[in-house]
Amino acid sequence: MQVTGIGRVIFWGGGNLWIGLAVDPVPLHAHHAIQIAIGFEAPVEFRPGPASPWTSYPRGALIRPSVPHEFRAPGRRVANILFEPESELGRALLERYAGSGIVALDGDVRSLAGAYDDAADDEGLIDEVMVLISRLAGGLVPRRATDPRALRAIRWIGAHLDEPLSLADLAQVVGLSQGRTRHLFVAETGIAFRRYVLWARLNRALELGFSGTSWTEAAHATGFADSAHLTRTCRRMYGLVPTSVKIEDTTLAGQRIA
Repeated sequence: MQVTGIGRVIFWGGGNLWIGLAVDPVPLHAHHAIQIAIGFEAPVEFRPGPASPWTSYPRGALIRPSVPHEFRAPGRRVANILFEPESELGRALLERYAGSGIVALDGDVRSLAGAYDDAADDEGLIDEVMVLISRLAGGLVPRRATDPRALRAIRWIGAHLDEPLSLADLAQVVGLSQGRTRHLFVAETGIAFRRYVLWARLNRALELGFSGTSWTEAAHATGFADSAHLTRTCRRMYGLVPTSVKIEDTTLAGQRIA
């Protein structure tokens, strides 16, 4: 069985954190989130596809939404943070780090690494993540905020992931025709409605599964046909299968590999 990483996976409204020891490389994939990847003591490496050389990022990297990439940091402790590009912080980061799909950062992960080593609870790690993201954004206020109707649509989708979702229903929520709703959603998020729903369902399923729900139950609770459908979607969007991530016992914090 392939092992992609050993550590903790934490979800919160609008983001998630994968933190711990990286093991096997993560093959080509693309997802809707902004990704921030920072090594604790050593670089992380990315490339845009199998035919390209690996690039080392000593202080971390930012991957823009929907950019295909491969990742590796074998035997290194890392933090991978994914969060919504529609948020104010997300917009600020995308403006500050404009340019290529994968951008070098000057990230300082010491505080987050220290909290992880001290077996901080989920809330403590999330607080450290938000401090890190805010520091990287540099206090920048985005020139253009996400349309409030698109934000309302995103909140509505998140609240109804256990139900059938249609563009017609969404159009009623935002008060536009279906055609204008479709255009607004793509313009503000960069992704089609149905693909966004699939991405949101995947993250809810992963949150359930990594919290102890069986993968079959997590799949059915979030609208996937079965766990195989969930696994295929996760491989396409995250580059891994959920069972390749081994969740560590936080009571063994003092025995971690450094």
